[in-house]
Formats: sequence, C-alpha cells, structure tokens
Amino acid sequence: MLRIIALTLFVALFTIHPAAAQKEVLLGADNPGGSYYLYGGGLSSWVNEHSKTLRITSETTRGSVENARLLTAGRLEFGLVNAIATYQQRHGVGQFKGQPPSDRLRGIATLDSAPLHIVTYPDSHIATLADLAGKRVSIGAPGSGSATTAGFLFPLAGLEGKVKTENLGFSESASNLRDGNIDAFMAASALPLPAVVDLASTHKVVLIDIPENLVAGLHKESPFYQSYEIPAGTYSGFDKPNHTVAVSSLLVTRADVPDAVVTELLTQMYTPAALEYMRHVYHAWDPHADAKLFADIEVPLHPAALKFYQAHGMLK
Repeated sequence: MLRIIALTLFVALFTIHPAAAQKEVLLGADNPGGSYYLYGGGLSSWVNEHSKTLRITSETTRGSVENARLLTAGRLEFGLVNAIATYQQRHGVGQFKGQPPSDRLRGIATLDSAPLHIVTYPDSHIATLADLAGKRVSIGAPGSGSATTAGFLFPLAGLEGKVKTENLGFSESASNLRDGNIDAFMAASALPLPAVVDLASTHKVVLIDIPENLVAGLHKESPFYQSYEIPAGTYSGFDKPNHTVAVSSLLVTRADVPDAVVTELLTQMYTPAALEYMRHVYHAWDPHADAKLFADIEVPLHPAALKFYQAHGMLK
C-alpha cells in the first residue's frame, strides 16, 4: 500500500513539474484593430504552444506610451513600443515631460515601420491636412503612437486648438467614421492597417498627405520620424500613393528581466516556422537586430539579446 502511495505521489510530482517550471510574463500590445494587437496575440500563442519554459499573456493596452510606462513600473516584462515613445521616456521629454528620465528599458528587436494614416471619406470635404480645422478627428488612444504624432503635427501645421479631437482606438475610430460620428481619424501601424482594410472593404477611403515641409519639421523634432510612402493599391480603391511619416516599431523589455527569459523568447521567435507563422498573422512582421537604432535612442540591447544575435551571426 505504501509503495502504491509513493508511486502515486511520484507520478503526480513528475506530471506537474513542467507546468511549474514555466515562467509567466506579460507582453503589452495595443487595442484591437492595429498591428501591435495582432503581434501580441500571435507571438504569445506561438510561444505558449512551443516553449516548455515560458508562457506569455498578451495584454490589451492603449499602445506605445502606456506600454513604456508599464514596463518602467515593473508591470510588464515585454512591450511593443514605437521608437519615438522609447526615446522620449529615456530623456523625459514629450509625453514623458516632467517625469524622471528612465534607463530601465532594453531592446529586443526592431519589428517594422509604422506609417501614420490620416483616414477620411471622399465626401468629407477634407483634401489636405489644413482641412482638418473645425473637424471631428480621432487621434488614437491616449498614449498611442498616433496621438503622440498628433501632438507634434498639429502645432507645426497651424492646427493646434483648431481640431475637435477624440481619443479612440483603431477599431473604434473606423466604426465611428463609418457611422458619421467623426470626420477623420489618425492611426500609426504597419501595412496594411487592419482597421482600414475592414473600412475600405465597404467604403471608399481617402488618405491625407503630410506635406514635405511638415515631414521635415517632424524629423527635426525627432530624428526617428522618417518620410514614408504608402503604395497605391495597399487598400481597396486606393489608387494613388500617400505621403506620410513613419517610425520603427520595437519589442523591448526591462533591464532586470532574466537572461534565460529573453533568450527563450528569441529562440522561439526566430525559428523558421515561427517567422512564417507570424507573417501569416501580420505580414509586416520582420524582426531584426537593429543595434544602431537602439544606440541612437540610447536604449541598449538587453545583454541576452546581444549575446543571442552575436551567437547567430546577426551582429558582430
């Protein structure tokens, strides 16, 4: 009888050991309708299915700025953050003005370029950026990359205080434009932006250009704004290119996240099967070691990430 009990206990302990060994972490993504939301859900699903030591929960958030704050506060282990928000937090400027500069973030990978979309309908009487004056415009959720850009762009364009702004997420913005509750919305995301794909499937949409002088002004404000062209044909009925700006999307972590956790994430993320899977989730997925970008924004790669890239010949 004692042997049976002992054997039962042994089997039970052996059975629960793998689950107990898994490290559970949180990944800050975004609200539905954007690339970060899809990246977060896809990456967590892949890792949770294939890793024996790591389990990721993708958290719905308000985007880049909130993810940077949550990371610094120790409430996330990983986050999807655009380069400008990362830079601003590092230096205590922009949306982080009045807060102590933070040296807690560390880089994992650059993922894509996220161009700003300024979306409206042909009958909105909005043909240029200046036409947004007096209009109802969703600039994105508070703390999102598009809301950050609007804070720079509107003063440069002479629109400060002249636009009736709302802070809606990607899907909410598209729904409210469809229902006539707003006249336009702004959203920064890798191509194609799911919310615009959905909207363009039932309505003809127009993307508003950002003039070159304002692109130059944004670049001067922050060197991580780059001129970008959204190609014609990106969306249904979209028959000419759109001139706008873009910033890089990053996967970042905290300096105190253990090396083993970062190494396991990268190991799972860079398998050929994982890369193929994630590009089916959202085809803009293109993780790579952009050491220069992380150096420019003064957010170094996590030591485990640097070691991983060097070991795999992706960095010298």
